[in-house]
Amino acid sequence: MQILNLQSGTPFRMGKGQNWRVVHPDMGSRQLTLNHGLHAPGQEFTQHYHDYSEDAIVVLEGGGAIRQGDVYTPITAGDMIFVPDGEVHGTVNVTNKQARLISFQSPPDMALYRGERDGPPDKTPKPQAGHRSNVQVITMAKAGPVFGNPGDWRSVVSGAKGSQHLAVDYIQLGAGEGFTHEPRTTEAIYVLTSGQAEVKTNEEIRTLESKDVIFLNPGETFSLTSVSNDSVKLIYCWALD
Repeated sequence: MQILNLQSGTPFRMGKGQNWRVVHPDMGSRQLTLNHGLHAPGQEFTQHYHDYSEDAIVVLEGGGAIRQGDVYTPITAGDMIFVPDGEVHGTVNVTNKQARLISFQSPPDMALYRGERDGPPDKTPKPQAGHRSNVQVITMAKAGPVFGNPGDWRSVVSGAKGSQHLAVDYIQLGAGEGFTHEPRTTEAIYVLTSGQAEVKTNEEIRTLESKDVIFLNPGETFSLTSVSNDSVKLIYCWALD
C-alpha cells in the first residue's frame, strides 16, 4: 500500500494544461492509472482515443466540456465521465475559472505518457459521421446507492453498468463514520477529495487530507475513519480484471 498525493505526480504533456500521472506502471501499478490535471480557462486536454483502455474522468473543481469533434457536452464539479475504449474524447475548460480533474484508466495506456496521443489540432482524431457516442456523464452523488455500506455510498461505474475494466464508487462519510477495505484480487485506488480521515494498517496510523491518494496492491487492506467535522468524500476505483 502506498500513500500518495495528487500534487506530487510526474508531469506529462497533453494539450496546454498541467497534467501529472500519480498512479502508473513506472511506480508499480499494472492494472490502473490515476492522472491529475489543472486547466486554465480556454485550455484543452487534446482529443484522443484509447485502443483498449477505459477512462473515468472526475471533475473536482470548476467545469467545462467533454469534446468529441464538434460536439461539446457540459461537465461540472461532481460529474464523472465514463469513456469506453475507442471513443474519441477530450476536455476543454470553457469557463472563466480553473478546472481540476482526475482520471482513472484501465488497462494503462502508456502511449498517453509518451506524448503519442498529443497530436496537432489538424491531426487530432474525430468521431466518424453518424457515430452514436457511448460516453456517459454521471452526477456522482445521484448514482445508484450501495445499501448496507456506511455513510452515503454510490455505485457510479461498474460491470453491471457496461464497464469491462474498471469500477468506481463515490463515498461520503459523516463525522466518526468509517469502513474497512476488503482485500481484492485486483488493484484499487482511493482519492480523498474533502475532509480529514484516519487510516490504520498493521504498521501505522496516518491522517489523510484532501488530495491524498491510497494505492492498494491485490490483497492489501486498511481501515478508514472520518475525523473531520465536515463530511469526508472519497472516490474509490478498482480494476475488474
